[in-house]
Amino acid sequence: MDFPQAPKVRSQPPRYRPGGQGPEGPVSPRESGKGVASIACATLVVPSMVVTAMPTMFVALFTRPDTGSNGKEWMANMVFLSLPVLFGLLSVIFGLVALRRTPRGTNGWSLGVAGLIVVGVEAVVILLPAVLRGRFDVFY
Repeated sequence: MDFPQAPKVRSQPPRYRPGGQGPEGPVSPRESGKGVASIACATLVVPSMVVTAMPTMFVALFTRPDTGSNGKEWMANMVFLSLPVLFGLLSVIFGLVALRRTPRGTNGWSLGVAGLIVVGVEAVVILLPAVLRGRFDVFY
């Protein structure tokens, strides 16, 4: 039975062809910028931890008392994770924007997914020792 007011449905969903060809035509190569930014920020997480290690040691040296606790142990953690958290959040934001604004299967979309995967793995590797110990102290 054929209904004239029913919408016509294609039998096959549109496929994205290699070379940046989507169902609407060629995809602009400028659309991959957010994906590139996502993977770039994700790869900067670990080097930024190396950069913040020395200032963190000075903060730990000046805020840690000889005996007991003074309530300022959080400062070393804040200094140590300040840049990595910034780069991680930027990577997540750029990755999500790349997933939302670029067609699936393009370079931008693939790089956005890669950036989200890399930053997720880094977050697990960085936070897993703290979760296993039950304390979130970097140098103590």
